Amino acid sequence: MIGAVVLAAGRAARFGGDKVVAPWRGTAIVRHVVDRLVLAGLSPIVVVCGPDTARLQTLLEGTDARVVANPRRDEGLSSSLRLGIETLPTPLDGFVVALGDQPGIDPALIGRMADVWRDSNAAAVVPQYRDGRGNPVLFDDTMRRRLAMLTGDAGARELLAGMGDRVVPVPVDADAPRDVDTREDLRALDG
Repeated sequence: MIGAVVLAAGRAARFGGDKVVAPWRGTAIVRHVVDRLVLAGLSPIVVVCGPDTARLQTLLEGTDARVVANPRRDEGLSSSLRLGIETLPTPLDGFVVALGDQPGIDPALIGRMADVWRDSNAAAVVPQYRDGRGNPVLFDDTMRRRLAMLTGDAGARELLAGMGDRVVPVPVDADAPRDVDTREDLRALDG
C-alpha cells in the first residue's frame, strides 16, 4: 500500500494569502492535488496545513484525506514533512510526497514511479523532467527515519542528492508541473 503526504502549510507570502485554497478551474488548488493522488490509487493521504484545518477539511470533503495542522510551520518545510510522515499509519510499503501548490501532477506518472519502485531496490523514485528533477517523490517506507531527521526549509533535495543509485529517476518528456507561488503563476496554469 502506498500513501501520500501533501505539503500545504506554507505561509504563501508571495501569493498574498493561503494559495492552496485559491480556486483554479472552480476547485481549490489543494483539492486538485488530492484528487490526482486518489486517481493514482494512493491511500491514505495526509494533508499538512497551517492553522486553518476546518477550511481544508471542508474543501476536501468526500475524500479520505486526513488534514493535520502544523504548529511548527515556521521551522520550515521539513517540519511539515516530519508531521506528515508521523501521521501516516504503519505499516505502508511506501509513500508519495506531493506539494499542495502543484495541481498539475500526473496520476499516470505516479503509477509509472510506483512500477519502477516495485521493480527495483530504490529507496526513492523521482521524476526527471526536461527541466530537472522535481515532485512528487515516491519514498520507500524505510525512509521515514531519515526523512524525520531533516531540518530547515529545504525538504529532501539534499538527502536525495547524496543517496546515489538508491534514488531512481523516471524520465518525463515534459517540464515539471508549475508550482503556484504567485498570483501570476496561478493565471499561467491555463496559459
